[in-house]
Amino acid sequence: MISKISISILLQGEIFSPKEAEKSTGLHLSKKHEVGDIGKEGKYKNKPLPYGSAILEAPENIPMDEKFSWLMQSLEDTLEKLYKCGAGETRIYAGYFYKNQCNLTFTKEELNAIARLNIDLWLSCYDMPDED
Repeated sequence: MISKISISILLQGEIFSPKEAEKSTGLHLSKKHEVGDIGKEGKYKNKPLPYGSAILEAPENIPMDEKFSWLMQSLEDTLEKLYKCGAGETRIYAGYFYKNQCNLTFTKEELNAIARLNIDLWLSCYDMPDED
């Protein structure tokens, strides 16, 4: 049984501006970094970032069975604008957290939305241990 779903898209590019992307699309992005921001971890820790990045994710208050559709609709309306703001080619990340068994199903509408977006979909499934 699926107990949690996490659906997001990573947006990044050498000239990508999360601030400009939010302004032009009306979307709320998280984990935003503008080109030139000082990195806080990893390869660019304490150095200017050579790219901008942000994440668009389905909000927690969206019912679990509607998260995928929410992201698809948000992208259908804004993906070209995000690319114009400097986002490079990207992919959708979907994490399914389950107990006992993981059955993934996609409706015809969801599959058609992915095809229309011409974007990759990466799926991960995470077995949640039983709580004692």
